Amino acid sequence: MIRLEHVVKRLGDRVVLDGIDLEVRTGETLAIVGPSGTGKSVTLKHMVRLLTPDEGRVCVGEDIVSEATGRELERIRERFGVLFQGGALLEWLTVGENVALPLREKTKMGNDEIVRKATEKLRLVGLEQEWEKYPSEISGGMRKRVGLARAIVRDPEIILYDEPTSGLDPVSSRTIDKLIDNLRHELGVTSVVVTHDLHSALSIGTRIAMLYGGKILELATPELFVQSRVEEVMQFLDSQFITRRGDWEKNIQ
Repeated sequence: MIRLEHVVKRLGDRVVLDGIDLEVRTGETLAIVGPSGTGKSVTLKHMVRLLTPDEGRVCVGEDIVSEATGRELERIRERFGVLFQGGALLEWLTVGENVALPLREKTKMGNDEIVRKATEKLRLVGLEQEWEKYPSEISGGMRKRVGLARAIVRDPEIILYDEPTSGLDPVSSRTIDKLIDNLRHELGVTSVVVTHDLHSALSIGTRIAMLYGGKILELATPELFVQSRVEEVMQFLDSQFITRRGDWEKNIQ
């Protein structure tokens, strides 16, 4: 579905991505983990060409997104929904208006159909009763859920999540995790989740990729990831108190 082929990215004089090869499979949830500053969000931005590689290329299906421009790039981007780290809600619009905004801007739907569809997506995240509230009137976890409803309101094939549980309490974080997992099962979407929260990654990821030093050090299912013998991966696991004895599920309930 998405392929990064020998992607190199420099920011200033620092090599952030050093020849990354990565494939995201159709229908999976790929979690990209690693310490802060290792290029996780940079990797995500390449998938929708918010950044362009200095070397290598990025493909979405048969499209080469890293070379696309104009209407071709716009067409490719319409395959994606994106949940930004802070939710990126417009404070002067209500919850419902925020979710409905992509439909008003990008489609020719009538108002009744827009309201129906936006309400349907808010129902998926458990917030259909909050339509009239403003972002300042709801919690951080609810803001993330509204952002998620907006990301899926146009029924994208692919959803990108940039630190979806960042800044949230454990209960809210697990709520977001369950929503991400439910969307994969109910809507069949392909998801890429960038997170430093390894508990979250192990809970929702079908595969886990760890970035470190511009390279992917490990790429495996959760069960195999926690058994990695790569030193940096082991240290990352230990830093978040994840056991490698095969019962890691107990740590994320």
